[in-house]
Amino acid sequence: MKHDTHNAAPAASALPDLRKRVFDRVRMSLAHERQFHTVRRDADAWHSLQPGVRIKALACTAVGRSTLVELAPNATLGPTPGFTQLELVLLEGETFVGSEAIGCGDAVLAPHDGKHRVSAGPSGARLFLRLSTPDEAPSKLLRFSTLVDDKSWDDFRPGVRFKALWGDGERSSLLVRMRAGASVSQHGHPLEEECMMLAGEAFVGDTLLRSGEYQLAPSGSRHGEVMTDVGALFFVHGSLDPSAYD
Repeated sequence: MKHDTHNAAPAASALPDLRKRVFDRVRMSLAHERQFHTVRRDADAWHSLQPGVRIKALACTAVGRSTLVELAPNATLGPTPGFTQLELVLLEGETFVGSEAIGCGDAVLAPHDGKHRVSAGPSGARLFLRLSTPDEAPSKLLRFSTLVDDKSWDDFRPGVRFKALWGDGERSSLLVRMRAGASVSQHGHPLEEECMMLAGEAFVGDTLLRSGEYQLAPSGSRHGEVMTDVGALFFVHGSLDPSAYD
């Protein structure tokens, strides 16, 4: 068989240029994604807070502190001075906020005080916890389910729904559910935005966030397209401007 070396030569000579363009694209992506603070689920960054309680720090901003918390069976996490509101999502096990039993998959908004201490049941607990001091803290505990997709959720984009947990007009906390194949277009962040992946996984720009992982986007940053092949459920705190997603 005779090979057409004349036609093959241009393709071979183009390889160095193609390789350079690929590496340039990778370097640009790495430089852009480096502005975001991403905490991986397998990173060994846990430390003991008190007997029976260990935490993994996620982020501390001017308006709140986010952590992952592991409670040994029947352990209790006392209030943290300086904060008046807690937002909690139970990831594993069972827990109580005050006298209220919280089931796995439940999201909670409550005052952060001695009456609403977080404690684990007999099997222990693992949870995402966000503490803040808004102008108006809640007066009572509110509980939502991340597992139920009903009429209390609002449509945001095709295949994307959200459930509002808290808001003050400038910032809000939401549960966001994306069906497999759904996407959210690239968008900017006038304020910092926190994202805790609760289930599934999604590409947030060029970064893959898996269940149990967290990312903080700083104020003024811009995310690339958010897309999921398998579906995703996450907690988001930030500024939601629907016009930014058109």
